Amino acid sequence: MESIFYNKGKQALMAINSMYQKSLLYKSFKKTFSWISHLLTHSVVASWLSSNEKLTSSFDNRKLFKFKLRSSELIIRNILNGSRFLYLFADSRILYPLIFINIFLYPFTPTVLGVIFSTGLFGMMIIHAVIHQNNCRKSKLIIFTVLIFLAYLLISLFFNDVKSDGLLIFITYSSILLFTAALTVTIYKKKDAMILIHIITATVLTVSIHGLYQVFAGVPVDPAWLDESSSGNVIRIYSVFGNPNVFGEFLTLTVPIVFAGFNLQRNKIFKSIYGLVFLLGMLNVLLTFSRGSMLSIFIVMVMIVVFKDRKYLPLLFVMILLSPLVMPSSLLERILTIFQGGDTSTSYRVSIYMASYDMLRDHLLTGVGLGNFKVLYNAYAYSAAKSFHAHNTVLMVFIELGLMGLLAWLYMMFVWTREVLSSQKTDSEWSYYAFAAFAGVLGCTLQGMVDHIWHNYDILFFYFFMIAFGFIASNIAKEQLNDEK
Repeated sequence: MESIFYNKGKQALMAINSMYQKSLLYKSFKKTFSWISHLLTHSVVASWLSSNEKLTSSFDNRKLFKFKLRSSELIIRNILNGSRFLYLFADSRILYPLIFINIFLYPFTPTVLGVIFSTGLFGMMIIHAVIHQNNCRKSKLIIFTVLIFLAYLLISLFFNDVKSDGLLIFITYSSILLFTAALTVTIYKKKDAMILIHIITATVLTVSIHGLYQVFAGVPVDPAWLDESSSGNVIRIYSVFGNPNVFGEFLTLTVPIVFAGFNLQRNKIFKSIYGLVFLLGMLNVLLTFSRGSMLSIFIVMVMIVVFKDRKYLPLLFVMILLSPLVMPSSLLERILTIFQGGDTSTSYRVSIYMASYDMLRDHLLTGVGLGNFKVLYNAYAYSAAKSFHAHNTVLMVFIELGLMGLLAWLYMMFVWTREVLSSQKTDSEWSYYAFAAFAGVLGCTLQGMVDHIWHNYDILFFYFFMIAFGFIASNIAKEQLNDEK
């Protein structure tokens, strides 16, 4: 039974929302956003940025692909159809549950198990695609860019003399990139994509509950995680990720999908669950005390509210105004240090950046090789700042893979971004999910300006999984538009 406070509060919010929609401010916002939307939809530059159709068509016209379809693929399909074991193993009733299990369990299992399982599932998805003749035309371009990036990873591995664990890193990267690329071919139905959303939500719920448990049970806090000005009783939670910043990066990637689910779910029970998980996820971001994560998730939520759900604008303004009054002092101090210099974390990173730029200058074109940064760092290190990475993902890719490797990664991201933007011309709920995935990846990438987000393989997995999911959601949204036409 609903309480009188709930009813009064609901009536007050509805009254505020009604007044806001009648205000001059709302009309000004509406005209501004309508103008921006019209510009993005009809601009020649925007049209080029938001469509991969010409690139995809060029692939279809290549003789190499025609030859593959007419000869080699037919031979492979006949061989696979003749093997009852492989045919059974690639059956959707077996393959799809294993895919969902792999995604859910990835943060909770050792990396080596994730690599083995992801590699095996990649093989099964390829067999499934060949046997069932999945239409991979829409995924062809994104798969091509992934293979180019993998090629530069391989080149950087074999054309550098420094001995490191680069081979193990390459195997891990390959398993994740190939699994997520194959996912774009395998998952193309709404019901299966919806299960992916439920899996993401279940994972966020599980790690968030574990994070709250750490608040009450207490966990060891590395002194390096705290500034000298911080009080000694601050607990920075990290759930199953071992580091508060990594936990914050995971939530930045996944919480936007949960928020989209909350707004799009029609079932009241599911809607309530999604709303609760979203609030738990946001609370956990704050409890990580990760300034990069808090700033990134704020930018992500502003993007989603402004471009997809402007009904939350008044609430967003109210929360910004009231947050200094209700936020704990320790958390407020931590946030304010974003805009202040001189803390230990900042000075530590500056020292690493100086050494990283020196290393980059000496290996600008070829890079130092995959996994070789930590081997060479001591020769460039300033003072006593120790590090296994450059604390900047773009800089790290540039240093290890060189200029061409960096361009390969940027091209892959550019192609994916255009796929997501092209789906925003539709009113489908799946365009909302695609944009939420895009916003999460963008927010995590922004956090990668002050940390190497791929240093943790769980984040690497979910980073490229969210790219794959955004691509899947974009395709579903565009298919719905075509069906309506």
